[in-house]
Amino acid sequence: MKKYIIYISIPKKYIIEVFKFQTPNFIKKIQEIYTHGEVQPLKLIKKKNILYAGVRNPSRIITYKIKKNGILKKIKETNTIGNPNHFSIDKKKKYLFNSSYGGNSISCHLLDKNGIPSKVFKIKSNISGCHCSVIEEKNKILFFTSLLSDKIFVYSLKNIKKLFNKKIKKIKCSNKCGPRHITIDPKKKYLYIINELKNSISVWKIQDILNKKKIKQIQTKKILKKKLNKKWAADIHFSRCGNFLYASERINNSISLFQVKKKTGKIKLIKVYKTEKQPRSFKIDETGRYLMICGEKSSSVSIYFINKKNGFLKKIKKFSTIKEPLWIEILKLI
Repeated sequence: MKKYIIYISIPKKYIIEVFKFQTPNFIKKIQEIYTHGEVQPLKLIKKKNILYAGVRNPSRIITYKIKKNGILKKIKETNTIGNPNHFSIDKKKKYLFNSSYGGNSISCHLLDKNGIPSKVFKIKSNISGCHCSVIEEKNKILFFTSLLSDKIFVYSLKNIKKLFNKKIKKIKCSNKCGPRHITIDPKKKYLYIINELKNSISVWKIQDILNKKKIKQIQTKKILKKKLNKKWAADIHFSRCGNFLYASERINNSISLFQVKKKTGKIKLIKVYKTEKQPRSFKIDETGRYLMICGEKSSSVSIYFINKKNGFLKKIKKFSTIKEPLWIEILKLI
């Protein structure tokens, strides 16, 4: 029987909740760890058994060691620049990037052999509403969003010492769309951006971004079938097989399923599911079996079983958390 550990940040209570999940009938809280500040993004490195937590006021990265039973033990606090919104880490686990919406910046930390972040190594300021970053490993490119200026920034990681000194490109998105989170398909061909203020996903070909002066997006697709007076899209993730894409929306309290055409990168809206109230963050486990989503205003988490043939979701469990859960990470125990 597979066992999972679920880590959930509770910003208003300064707590990370830790749950053990084995079957829909077995979910047990095994730890509450106090973070001495408003905790938001979480990020796992499974190979090093490490969890990073971004904490605000003052801005810090807390590094936790994950024990064999999933319990967290704090091993280091590192000061960062800008209250953390999102963390990304390269495949070789050399760099950690902190995107800060309120700080209008993205900062880079070098990671030592044990995964411990050093002090801030590089910083790029004046990124209006920097919400998220993602690393494209093939070409060693860092993409990050500027939600308030409707832009995607593109930088090279090939010479880390010159990071942010030489600009490669800026992608201009549609006006007042609010590019928020980014994901890349498993074959590293296409970039998918969820636009918070227009409830849409824009699709871009990565080679066009790198090689062409004039760049056109391949597609823009709405994430809902109906129109809303207010739009508030949140998170986006691929299925492990790469055939399906999921996106959450906080006004409609829903998660949308898209089918991905691998030859063209285009997406087709298949189904919209009602889910937790104000679903800000969700995660798919490493086996591609489960999707778990936090309800910021329902103070609960829903667990869905993913049908790998068609991407359909089937809710199998809902459990309560402390007030207003925000971020979720999932670890499969060996």
